[in-house]
Amino acid sequence: KVQRESFQKLGRHATAEEIASALNISTDKLREYLTASRTAISLNKQVGDEKETELGEILASDAASPEKLLSQELLSQDVAKFLEPLTPIQRQVLTLNFGLENDQHFNLAQIGQQLNLSRERIRQIQVKAISILRHRQSDMQEYLID
Repeated sequence: KVQRESFQKLGRHATAEEIASALNISTDKLREYLTASRTAISLNKQVGDEKETELGEILASDAASPEKLLSQELLSQDVAKFLEPLTPIQRQVLTLNFGLENDQHFNLAQIGQQLNLSRERIRQIQVKAISILRHRQSDMQEYLID
């Protein structure tokens, strides 16, 4: 903060002496603080009240957070409920086309091959299904992004 304020006031970066003076500490103490703030910390360092947990265990991991997993599960349940008025084939066409189960999207021709129907018939089924769902879009409003 002092560095930023000094830069704004002076138009240049403050020297260590100027920063130490602004903080009412010695330049040696300032250097000590700056060195300590740059010191690497081992991920194996024991932390917590009981010192039973390693720092590496509590840092963010690539795994989805419990909140994200819950949100995804609730979304899946709401999507399934939203698709209930559709016929099984309509649900299947939308699920395959939009990758609702596994993020794997198929085009209409690919879906037609899987279901042994023409691409045009799959398109008609999709159009009808979307028409039905348009009337229920308020059920999914909370998931829509502005």
